[in-house]
Amino acid sequence: MAATYRWVDERMGISDLTHQLLYEATPRRGAWAYSLGSATLIIIVLQIVTGMFLLWTYVPSTTEAWESLNFIEHHDEFAAIVRGMHLWGAYVLLIIIGLHMIRTFVSGSYKKPRELNWIVGVLLFLMVLGLGITGAMLPWDQAAYWTAIVVTHVVDYIPLLGNWMQQILRGGPQMGPETLTRFFAIHIWLLPALLVPLIGLHLVLLRRHGEHGSWVNYEGVETEPEEVRKERMAKAEYPYPAIPSDPGYAVPVDLDDFFPSQVFKDAVVSFALVLIIFIMAVVVGAPLERAANPAALNYVPTPEWFFLPLDQLLVQFPQAWMIPVGVFVVPGIGTTLLILVPFLDRSPEREPWRRPEVMVPALFATLFLIFEALLAVNRLFNL
Repeated sequence: MAATYRWVDERMGISDLTHQLLYEATPRRGAWAYSLGSATLIIIVLQIVTGMFLLWTYVPSTTEAWESLNFIEHHDEFAAIVRGMHLWGAYVLLIIIGLHMIRTFVSGSYKKPRELNWIVGVLLFLMVLGLGITGAMLPWDQAAYWTAIVVTHVVDYIPLLGNWMQQILRGGPQMGPETLTRFFAIHIWLLPALLVPLIGLHLVLLRRHGEHGSWVNYEGVETEPEEVRKERMAKAEYPYPAIPSDPGYAVPVDLDDFFPSQVFKDAVVSFALVLIIFIMAVVVGAPLERAANPAALNYVPTPEWFFLPLDQLLVQFPQAWMIPVGVFVVPGIGTTLLILVPFLDRSPEREPWRRPEVMVPALFATLFLIFEALLAVNRLFNL
């Protein structure tokens, strides 16, 4: 076995790659918060694995999709846990990737030279939202069917291309077997095919510019004398893969080994989250309503929790403006501003209290989303 490993290692450079990945420098301060990035990656891998297991039983057919999941729920305990982990993994993934973005925003880690990594992260978040909504349609129960009705109806309001895109998603002018097949293809092929390369690009950019760029790792560099800065960077005991576009912020003040220090923290956080997902899968499981019934016109679909603010916006706008403004204009402006954050905040300041021009609007936007979600919960569940 040792000889075989040496033979493979000579041709693939496994040892050199492992050493490069494990024995690099990482910032010491804020290390627990940085574990959200690795936890996001671990949960995405978990989603891929559990999704592959579900494909062994799930049948993407309007006549068999619900039946296959109903069989899982009542007759296949292992598959029921896997399905529960897939559902709760999606919920936890959205929370963790959201917290990861908040941490990056508050700490100013999107500043030069990490602008592109922020943009890729926003695109990844949008992809995960897309996976969440398309996955919600696959059980083809009442909730899934009427969610598909609402989503494809909303698409019809896109100027010029709306009706054409609606027919592409539905597979025709009306809902039918092709509708489920197409959302299934989007969920397991199209979006993952876009997601995986973006993850790779995100990691490449992270390696190129060094870890994180958070303000807590550069406290004091503004007043650091030039000779002290040169001495600190020259005496760095660890390889730090940073492009010194701004010499003062090239290498953090306090460094630590990625292995075992940061690896331990990443492993603890990721294990805790996977354990939570497993417990929720066993205790709560994944709900399955009655099979889809197009004749049940009195059924009121309830959106997934992560779309509650958007659902509330639809109610608040006048009927003529409801979908165009509530679905496209407001979210479109918000997404555009989110992508442009690194270019709107060009100041050298990194501390959150020194960036009120971006922190105050972000705080109001967050409170607005929470308020809209609470209004939606009160409207839908009479709380």
